[in-house]
Amino acid sequence: MLKIGKRESIATSFEIGIHNATLAIVIAQSVLGSTELSLPAAVYGVLMFFVAFAFGFLIREREPQTAMAS
Repeated sequence: MLKIGKRESIATSFEIGIHNATLAIVIAQSVLGSTELSLPAAVYGVLMFFVAFAFGFLIREREPQTAMAS
């Protein structure tokens, strides 16, 4: 629909996930004034890197291996 490639859409998804965790922490502490409400976002913010790494590893495009000439 937006005519962007697969790599760009994956990169955008990762960036949005990272920024959403940070935004949730800022809103919980500054707007709502609650440290307790920022804890789930903080936990997500830490765990998200491991999940994102695993997901990125699974969906990466593998380059075809060429046969070595002997």
